[in-house]
Amino acid sequence: MSTISLPRRRRWLSFVIIGVFAVIFLFTILAGSIVEVLWYNEIHQSPVFWHTLWTKIWLGVVFGLVFFALLYVNLVIARRIRPEETVVPNPLDPLERVRDATEPYLGWLLPVGAGVLAFLVGLSVSGNWQTFLLWRNAAGVTFGNPEPLFHRDPAFYVFSLPWLRFLQGWLFSSLIGVTLLVAIGHVLWGGIRPQAPAFADKVTPAARAHLSVLLGLVMLVKAWGYWLGRFDLLTSQRGVVEGASYTEVKAQLPALNFLTLVAVICAVLFFVNIRTKQWSLPIVAVGLLAIVSVLLGTAYPAFVQQFKVKPNEQQLEEPYINYNIQATSTAFGLSQIQQQLRSTDALPLSASQLKDNRTTVSNIRLWRPSTLQKNFAAFQQIRQYYDFLDVDVDRYPLGPGGTPRVIMVSARELNPGGIQSSAQTWQNTHLTYTHGYGAVASQVNTATVQGQPVLTLKNLPPKGQPDMTQPRIYYGEEDQGSFVVAGAQGELDFDGAEQNQTYQGTGGIPVDNIFRRALFAWNFRDVNLLLSNQITDSSRLMIYRNIEQRAAKAVPFLRFDSDPYLAIIEGQPQWILDAYTTTDQYPYSEAVSGTTATDGLLGGSFNYIQNSVKVVIDAYTGAVTYYANTSEPIIQVWSKAYPGLFTPITSASQELLAHFRYPENLFQVQAYQFANYHVTDPAAFYQRRDFWQVSPDPTLAPDANGTPPPMRPYYQLIRLPDSQTEAFQLVIPFVPAGRPNMVGWMAANSDPGPGIYGHITMFRFPEAGSTTSIEGPPQVFARINNDPSFSSFRTLVGQQGSTLSFGDFLVIPVDDSFLYVLPVYVTASDSSPAIPELKRVIVVNGSEGTVSLGTSLPDALGIATNGVPGGPNGGGGPNGGNGGPTGNLDQQIQQLLNDALSHFQRADAALKAGDLGTYQSELAQAEALVQQAQQLATSTTGGSGPPSSTTSPTPAPSASATPTATASPSSSP
Repeated sequence: MSTISLPRRRRWLSFVIIGVFAVIFLFTILAGSIVEVLWYNEIHQSPVFWHTLWTKIWLGVVFGLVFFALLYVNLVIARRIRPEETVVPNPLDPLERVRDATEPYLGWLLPVGAGVLAFLVGLSVSGNWQTFLLWRNAAGVTFGNPEPLFHRDPAFYVFSLPWLRFLQGWLFSSLIGVTLLVAIGHVLWGGIRPQAPAFADKVTPAARAHLSVLLGLVMLVKAWGYWLGRFDLLTSQRGVVEGASYTEVKAQLPALNFLTLVAVICAVLFFVNIRTKQWSLPIVAVGLLAIVSVLLGTAYPAFVQQFKVKPNEQQLEEPYINYNIQATSTAFGLSQIQQQLRSTDALPLSASQLKDNRTTVSNIRLWRPSTLQKNFAAFQQIRQYYDFLDVDVDRYPLGPGGTPRVIMVSARELNPGGIQSSAQTWQNTHLTYTHGYGAVASQVNTATVQGQPVLTLKNLPPKGQPDMTQPRIYYGEEDQGSFVVAGAQGELDFDGAEQNQTYQGTGGIPVDNIFRRALFAWNFRDVNLLLSNQITDSSRLMIYRNIEQRAAKAVPFLRFDSDPYLAIIEGQPQWILDAYTTTDQYPYSEAVSGTTATDGLLGGSFNYIQNSVKVVIDAYTGAVTYYANTSEPIIQVWSKAYPGLFTPITSASQELLAHFRYPENLFQVQAYQFANYHVTDPAAFYQRRDFWQVSPDPTLAPDANGTPPPMRPYYQLIRLPDSQTEAFQLVIPFVPAGRPNMVGWMAANSDPGPGIYGHITMFRFPEAGSTTSIEGPPQVFARINNDPSFSSFRTLVGQQGSTLSFGDFLVIPVDDSFLYVLPVYVTASDSSPAIPELKRVIVVNGSEGTVSLGTSLPDALGIATNGVPGGPNGGGGPNGGNGGPTGNLDQQIQQLLNDALSHFQRADAALKAGDLGTYQSELAQAEALVQQAQQLATSTTGGSGPPSSTTSPTPAPSASATPTATASPSSSP
């Protein structure tokens, strides 16, 4: 009795164990899915989750069933048409033994085996849901620029062709797989008899007919592939440019047409073979297809390319180069760039010209974001668990009159890794330290006497401008762990707060019952979520707090800019992310590597890009809004696929629109393409005449090949020549390929308004046949390095053991000339942490102007225009028209210091009143007076104070005393 029950008990126990593991596995999957549903509900995008899920399921089920039917039916047919007996029965034959062993189980083995394969096929197909949705919702959407070869709208290539290509590839591979499996079945069941004698037929007529049908279908699908391959020619990279070139049109296209016909003939011969039951004709047809494929599909196009096109390439390729130029200009928005030819010698500017452009001059940015980030971290981090990840450039109305000013802002985010190791308990990391607090903002154009930024918003709680009424930052750029629970007991608002304010927002998933707590505990493998008494019914679980991950989760089909930025809108911190619609299927357009065009900031390869979406994330609630340009074709298709996902950008508030910036990565890609595609003559394009490049950044270290990286675009509030008002522009200069002089300067407008935002202006300077040229950044930087005054300063810094570095090299247009501005930072070797200080500002006034070295921007501008420090005020320096100090030397020094003290006091009063314009002006005058006093003092002792002009001779410094001049790359413009 026991010998019988023991195996049964073991079998029962095995079933129980397997069942438990299956339940755990299913519950784990289900728990993760429920959490995902709750998160999509939190951001009010649950239809996106469900539509995506059901699309994946539908694709998997439909294609899985089709494959199952295709495979199972053919295996059943192969089994039913098997011969009754083998030609020569042989019990020792391995096939006979396998046949005998499997025959009793084939009734369930065949459907189960086919089902497993179909399930795997369905899983693989479900990953193509984006391609399917684009095809499914593309009806009626057009780009409006039919290509010149087949006269089809680009919508066919972007939306329909990828899905048709997938279908053809899936059918072809499925039929090949089914044919192979059916052939194995025929071998197993005797339809194919490799062991038959030489005089006997090794394939039965029924098996031959069955395989002929399958091979005929394979040939038909192959013919479809050749037909679709014709359209792939429009993104071919064989020729001089991308797209169908002379060889593709005259050789490859006819070959594909002929191969399509031959493949159809092969299919017909296979179907005819059902009757004839002979392999000779199909084999001859397939051999012919293979020969034609090699000769016409490969050898003939190569022959045409080598012996006809190559000797006459320019003449034969000109029309196709023209197609490429037109398509590329449209796909990258280059055709919308307004070009202006400026005939100018870029002569030095006068003080009155700078005064007329005072808003442009007063917003010149002296702080490189990566440098300013170090200063913020040193002086405003305040607690070790805060951090500044990025510094962003934006404009805000500041002061009593609300004058727009460019300032640099950085969020004070929570850094969980900064919590002391002894304090990194579960409660601290998940319930107590939950958010960052406030932000820091500084002026862009000035520094304190010590060389530190002048802050307009600082401290805890934050005080200053722009005003922050809600400073708590629960969502940011920092990687803050898997989850936190906001609103739990003991949550820290900020250290030093008189009373902690618990979370009152709508962000996060409510944790209001024991079932949800158990669900979250299981999903995150954290039982503390279930056991902690600090979590209340009003607490909220926050996940996906990294803004880039949060923004992309609901829209994985978009590509995101590398620089999210913080905007303080009506006192609320809001994150803004730029998202792009891209494709690599736009016909005749030249593909670009995002990595190459943006110096590694944007990945992928594409030949079409549009900034179609602005994603706004509330830093307090985590609310995500996708503002979209609904006139863009790809967004139109996704809007049809996901109704309600996108909000028309026209519905954004004016306060929000005022903070939208033209995206940096898009501008980099456009500049990279425009460097070549400003040449619209096909002959000149083929000869690569007048090709440009974005100016190299001479302040950064070159790569391993000795090539400096390209300059990054930078935001400036400037008034362009012939414009009446200033605008917030993203700008970049161009130089000829391989040469240093400046031939172009591009600006993209970020101010709101139809026809204003996104308007790109390109100033082109005469080059061919011109008697003069305008200096580019590499040339100006070389002259700065050779300037005696800067050499003297650099030597002094090196002797003190400090490190000298540079800010962004700025090229600022003023009237018909340029100001070249280069900030210089000094980092003391004995300081910890290393804090760069703004010690000098270099200004070169116009092309080939003198190098002016000052302690501040007004100081350097004064030297550049009047020959004396103190700013271009037309009065001969900081004393204006009152004349210089009088009396003996000590009296003059004392008078200068007294005047400086008065200016410092007025600057302090202006800062408290929020009048930043007056503050900056008074501070600059005070610093200039102090410098004059220092110069008078050193003149009595024979010392060498800071030089005020480049005209005084200075001995060249020794190499050993010269420090290394470096500049860290900008983290954001």
